[in-house]
Amino acid sequence: MSKINRKVALYSAILLLGGCLNERNMASEAIGMTDKPETTLSAQTCNIPSDAFKQLPTDVLDGTDVVSINNFRPAANAGLRFSTEVGGARIEIDSQLLNEQHKIQRTYEEPGLERLSKEYKNLCVKSGHLYGENVRGIFTEKGVLWLEIESGNEFISPDLWIFLTIN
Repeated sequence: MSKINRKVALYSAILLLGGCLNERNMASEAIGMTDKPETTLSAQTCNIPSDAFKQLPTDVLDGTDVVSINNFRPAANAGLRFSTEVGGARIEIDSQLLNEQHKIQRTYEEPGLERLSKEYKNLCVKSGHLYGENVRGIFTEKGVLWLEIESGNEFISPDLWIFLTIN
């Protein structure tokens, strides 16, 4: 008799959990938070090396000000497009999730100069962090801290994080 009761309890727990998960999904959709690739970068099964965020700069370029990275609170990713204005130049980040692979296109545009772009593919987005071979990101409540280790652009320094706000 106790084996039957255990099975009933197990099945009841599974059904209850499934119902809770479904309610979470319905509530998320009601407030516009879905896990569709075109609206969010979801965590994927990827690994960020344990030393990926060590020995990196501690200063952030926030507009035209340089501030401490401690002024920002990490948070879950809340956007796909980010931008900032830096001394007349505009930096934009557009991200996509295609077939479980994260891809980001960064553009740098300064009045009177050619628009410069760089694409980063096969990125790992996990636990509020973004990791790629030559790029790092830390998501915050209002945007992302962005660091390009090898940007290929003399105007984007590997010595400063750049804060970009959510569009």
